Amino acid sequence: MLTEKVGSGGGPTLEEAGNRSLVLFDSGDEITVQAGDAGIRFLLVSGKPLEEPVAWQGPIVMNTQEELRQAYAELRNGTFIKSR
Repeated sequence: MLTEKVGSGGGPTLEEAGNRSLVLFDSGDEITVQAGDAGIRFLLVSGKPLEEPVAWQGPIVMNTQEELRQAYAELRNGTFIKSR
């Protein structure tokens, strides 16, 4: 898959994204997809930005470092997944 990389200095350049890649697009209103001989499978997700702080470590994403520490403590204690 070729994507247009913007902001690298000399104007837009085409860059190949490999299999199982994540491509993050900036704001816009259009995307064009064209399959090659092998076909294509993709997942397109769209939404408004939450505009919340992000604390990320490994597989866990929270809003603050304190919430992240709490999540890892719960993971170690076996209480990370809470039943309703």
